[in-house]
Amino acid sequence: MHARRYVELIAACVVLPCALRLCSAGWVLRMLHRTPRRWRTTEARPERLAWAVDVVQSRLPWIWRRTCLRRAAVLALLLRREGRDARVSIGVRRAPTGELEAHAWVTCDGVDPYLEPGDTASFAPLVGGSHAAP
Repeated sequence: MHARRYVELIAACVVLPCALRLCSAGWVLRMLHRTPRRWRTTEARPERLAWAVDVVQSRLPWIWRRTCLRRAAVLALLLRREGRDARVSIGVRRAPTGELEAHAWVTCDGVDPYLEPGDTASFAPLVGGSHAAP
């Protein structure tokens, strides 16, 4: 990864969690969808990008710490900058105890979930991915 990509990664890991804290998630996700592509892409390996996001977010304190929504938002932003059609998907399900659980993941280039370490099949989609209008 080039130095400019690292700066962009760290900036995204710092700015997006703050935006998610201060603004509605719907607004932030709409802004993500408007992210401009780079003029020239380097075809960064998506797996390496996801790994870098996880490493940076796991080392940041408090508001910047990794959650599924923060991870998905940062990864979708960086993938969109690379020219890919990445979106954040959000789903809900009932836990065995009856509590409502939510999860966010990335849908990219028709693959749902994309680079997701966990299972998303049991979540009913709410926003993003192939389940939402562009």
